[in-house]
Amino acid sequence: MASELQDNLTAFIVETTGMSDDEFDADTPLYSEGYIDSFALTTIISYLEEQAGRGIPGDDVTLENFDTVEKMVAYMGRMAS
Repeated sequence: MASELQDNLTAFIVETTGMSDDEFDADTPLYSEGYIDSFALTTIISYLEEQAGRGIPGDDVTLENFDTVEKMVAYMGRMAS
């Protein structure tokens, strides 16, 4: 399931930002390195909430949880547990 979410999330980021999937990988710091801005991050979080069928608490929206695709997938895994 995690790799499916990773693939879907990567495709969503490509579609939303206009980046190509060869510009980043699962451990590229998207926000802290300037690949995405706060508006794109908000859109990605909304997508993840929709996929999970529940909201993500604002206190959980940190670079530790949302700076890379890998961290987002890991957070969603913990959220589902």
